[in-house]
Amino acid sequence: MGLSPHHPAARISTRSPLLVAARPRLVQALQQIFCAPPAQAAPTQLSEAPDPAGLIQAIRRHRLALILLASAPSLGWPADTLAALRQEARQQQRSALPLIADTLEVVAALERSGLRTLLLKGPALALQTSGQPWSRGGGDIDVLVAPADLPRAVAVLEGLGYARPPGQFPRRLGSFWGRYSRWACHELPLKRGGRWLDLHWFPSSVRAPLPCFEALWHERQMLQLNRQPVATLGLEHAFRHCCLHAACDQWMELRQLVDLTHLAALLPAASGARLRQLSSVRQSCAAAHAATGASHLLAFSDPGSRESRRVVARARWTQERPPRLGADGAWHPGHWLAAVGHMASLSPSPLDWLRVVARFSLLPAAFNDPLTGHDRGLAGMLQARWRRLQERLRERF
Repeated sequence: MGLSPHHPAARISTRSPLLVAARPRLVQALQQIFCAPPAQAAPTQLSEAPDPAGLIQAIRRHRLALILLASAPSLGWPADTLAALRQEARQQQRSALPLIADTLEVVAALERSGLRTLLLKGPALALQTSGQPWSRGGGDIDVLVAPADLPRAVAVLEGLGYARPPGQFPRRLGSFWGRYSRWACHELPLKRGGRWLDLHWFPSSVRAPLPCFEALWHERQMLQLNRQPVATLGLEHAFRHCCLHAACDQWMELRQLVDLTHLAALLPAASGARLRQLSSVRQSCAAAHAATGASHLLAFSDPGSRESRRVVARARWTQERPPRLGADGAWHPGHWLAAVGHMASLSPSPLDWLRVVARFSLLPAAFNDPLTGHDRGLAGMLQARWRRLQERLRERF
């Protein structure tokens, strides 16, 4: 669980020499996997032996160990690098086991309470893309419920020991600012121990590219997660969500692009003309094609377009930086404008544009005091935001 990378307080940090050096090797490995070289071809040899520690750090940053391990013999990497890759893959696989157990516990509790629940990302997406629930490693739990069921779902999860950390969202969901926050935002973060859970009432902060909960539920896909049936997004909706999620994150993680590459392969090529009308699909498939080289992505994007070239350049820029660690230099209003402009560009809906401006101007998290956990009114929120703005201006000047 973390701030959106577009939030001014969570700008992607400065360029990392380690990631700059490692990224071309990761892209080369992914293109070997997805471009299916002839069986008789010799393993590709790198021009220079990569630094094992640096390469593994980059693999961890992009969550690629389990993807690369399956094709390790063909990568042409030195033995010490492959040994480190196997160790990292085992750690990622182990980190998925408690996530799967906690996810099953959450789904069972919500369903016992009569709540319809769709799993987002995590083990469900791992099953859709690879058939193995642990193939995406560990992470947060993401569940989607109907908007009207949000208060009941919160009560169920709090009964399991999940709590709402202060300074994340208004506590009184039925208050004026609680209702505003539910309109402007799409998820409520909760935490139990070291595990974050994002309770969604919409799959993404940008809503128009995906239908409402009822349509998602009607076209859901049922999966077996450790022999327990669970519901998740249907394949096309999972693909559209994956494209939108990657675009909101500015394509900063190669694993997201691998996931949507897998999902695109499961869709009929004839759907490309319809789905590429969504800017998030066009842009994310362009970024994915640059990373994996998979030819089936061309049905959903045009790599030669000006839009695609801009996206590929931006994706490379974000992939060469550690995610969400600190401000990219001193804060300035351009951060706000860039964030709002990028998020608004992903939706054709004026209502989404209004939500984006509202969410970045009257931040839902600011209506709850991070020290006391008590809700604030508009005056208290504005005072807190003014103090924060003054801090940023002092940092800048």
